[in-house]
Amino acid sequence: MRRTFHIETYGCQMNKCDSELMALSMAGAGFDPADGDAADIRIFNTCSVRAHAEDRALANMRAAQAAIRERDGIIVLAGCMAQRIGAGLAGSAAHIVVGPYQTPDIGRIVRDHLDAGAGAVHLSQEPARLATRINPENIGDADGTPWHKWLTITHGCENFCAYCIVPAVRGPLVSFPSAEIIDYAKRLADHGVIELTLLGQNVNQYGQDSGDISFARLLASISEIDGIRRVNFLTSHPKDFTDDIIETMRDHLAITRAIHLPMQSGSDRILGLMNRRYTVDAYRSLVDRIRAALVDCAISTDLIVGFPGETDAEFRDTLDAVESIGFDDAFMYAYSPREGTAAHALAESITREEKIARLNELIALQRAIGRTRLAVRAGATEVVIVERVSKKSDDEVMGKTALNHPVVLPGGAGDIGAVLRVRIEGVRGNTLYGERVE
Repeated sequence: MRRTFHIETYGCQMNKCDSELMALSMAGAGFDPADGDAADIRIFNTCSVRAHAEDRALANMRAAQAAIRERDGIIVLAGCMAQRIGAGLAGSAAHIVVGPYQTPDIGRIVRDHLDAGAGAVHLSQEPARLATRINPENIGDADGTPWHKWLTITHGCENFCAYCIVPAVRGPLVSFPSAEIIDYAKRLADHGVIELTLLGQNVNQYGQDSGDISFARLLASISEIDGIRRVNFLTSHPKDFTDDIIETMRDHLAITRAIHLPMQSGSDRILGLMNRRYTVDAYRSLVDRIRAALVDCAISTDLIVGFPGETDAEFRDTLDAVESIGFDDAFMYAYSPREGTAAHALAESITREEKIARLNELIALQRAIGRTRLAVRAGATEVVIVERVSKKSDDEVMGKTALNHPVVLPGGAGDIGAVLRVRIEGVRGNTLYGERVE
């Protein structure tokens, strides 16, 4: 009897992409997907950005132990947490640990382990061990969204932001060859994919390590592929978001008008301590240039409150920047120390309760701004790619606009993956609703 597997994913879009590749690798090695406790092989693809994500993954791994023992199965710890502390968990919480370099090869790793008891720890970051994310054999529907695919164009990061563990667990920047990426994107389009999301810890740095083409040229080439209707990209770094990227977006309508541009803080001093390498004025100037060139666009951001040494006045600077810039959306966090980062050695000046109070104030402000920016979309006609049936009604579907705004409209399962013109009627909570335009 063929053995079964289930993948539980934590963290960022790159982990979602890696989980898709792992599912294809497992299927190629002769394993079948199953739900949760029904699976013989439980794979936890983990995140290390915050302690909470690691704690949750570890608790769920331990909760799965009893069911796995009954099935004579195995638990696999994969992803960034595996790289950071996985060697110490091998044999106790997990049977196999697999770091980000090897995750796309997980099917072979698990098969070898089951057949011969080989290799419980796979955490090498030697360049030769980096499994490519650009593999034509991996074209498939493992994630259940045949119209959309994640496409990892870089792996790792060398920016060393003071709060971030990613360089330690993902390794240095590696750009995959542009010719392979473009060929892969064409193959995906031939298989019916109409939307691609290009991924990297900092996609704007594409090619800087290898002397390959620039990110702007890669973005243009992919947006010109026949059949590709929308190209998204995550995540950008303000210091590397050059004017040629803005011009490329302006000249290619298939490229998303939704830009995720982490600001992190509205204080120049805190940005310096974070090693972000830009000022608030430089960030504002970049936003102004983007909005001037694209006219209709949406800018989202990341924000951290309570970074070590942040004063109340500096927190107020962040509130002022958020209000004046007017983000469409933001991911907002209270700083939490991560061992292995530069900021871990910095003394904290406020309590956890004070951090949460600042965070709640920031969230309230951004939610009000976000609702206002959504409300102005009423009356506009948007191009929407339908993603799923609404969670609240089988007679409605949800899709995303080119500005990455969620929209609910009348429809059914047959509309999933369709590209529709939708007239926006208004806002329900934080979601637009509309009617299709024939």
